Amino acid sequence: MQDNLQLNIPLMDKMHDDFLDLLSTIKSCNDSEFLQHFEEIINHTKEHFASEESIMTEQNFYGRQEHLDEHINLLNEMIYFYEKARKFPTFGKPYINDYAYEKFKRHIINIDSQFAMFLKEQNISS
Repeated sequence: MQDNLQLNIPLMDKMHDDFLDLLSTIKSCNDSEFLQHFEEIINHTKEHFASEESIMTEQNFYGRQEHLDEHINLLNEMIYFYEKARKFPTFGKPYINDYAYEKFKRHIINIDSQFAMFLKEQNISS
């Protein structure tokens, strides 16, 4: 992962690296594998968000609701494009190829970094 996206919270960085691996796979897959990989990236994102949300709840993170709202928006958007791609296969590729990484990057820089800073201040390195 690019250095400017490393949060130095091992669990979060691992989940982000895994997402990038899945994103790389889906970007290079053939058309017949696209929906399967899209579903995998959605399932990974659900698990990723659930893990973060559990830690936020355990640690009483002050920005929890804003972070949860962002998770809901991102996941709903992914599911929307997945469902459209199931009906119109070419519909999902522009989202994956042109927007998914930028949304991921923006989420880390604007949202996850705040949570990581909170964890570091609490001396938690989940």
